[in-house]
Amino acid sequence: MAVAGTDQASWNRSLRALFGEGMVAAVGARRRDDWRLDALDAMQLKSDDPRKWLNSATAPGGQRYGAGPENPFIAVTPGDFDSAFPVSRRGAEQVMVTLQSEWSHLEGIPGFAEQEAELIAHAAVLSGRFGSDALFFTNVSAARENPHADMFDHGGAYEGFSGHVFDCGVIAVSATEVGIFWGFTVD
Repeated sequence: MAVAGTDQASWNRSLRALFGEGMVAAVGARRRDDWRLDALDAMQLKSDDPRKWLNSATAPGGQRYGAGPENPFIAVTPGDFDSAFPVSRRGAEQVMVTLQSEWSHLEGIPGFAEQEAELIAHAAVLSGRFGSDALFFTNVSAARENPHADMFDHGGAYEGFSGHVFDCGVIAVSATEVGIFWGFTVD
């Protein structure tokens, strides 16, 4: 369920709560009919957030990813989005939460049971920015067969987008914006 009234303060708070080192959270404007081209710009950090809100693009170790060769998505092409499967809003929010673990498994999130509701609430704030008509996509293989699958119990299979050992994430698409929420394991 979308969170009504996602504003800059709630966005910033939730983004900081969910996205840190080894993660990218970036939003760009929808400028083209093919959302994949706008998503690619956001992935490669070649677009600015149309609202000028906070983003996060920090490599493992703390250095900032940029639009240059250090960007994990630099070699991604529009054709790679064939590995982005439709997923429900609930599933997209669950994937965002699993990114808190290096390999995107709930077992890797310390104290998950105690903080599950809070983590889901932060993910709902982020997805809420894109409105009730937003579409969501993920590279979690379970979504290929069932876009309404429980992404907390996804089986650990992903279609990689980067050159890293592991990458997993969500693409949010609205009529005016596209967002990228991704996590990486380097080795």
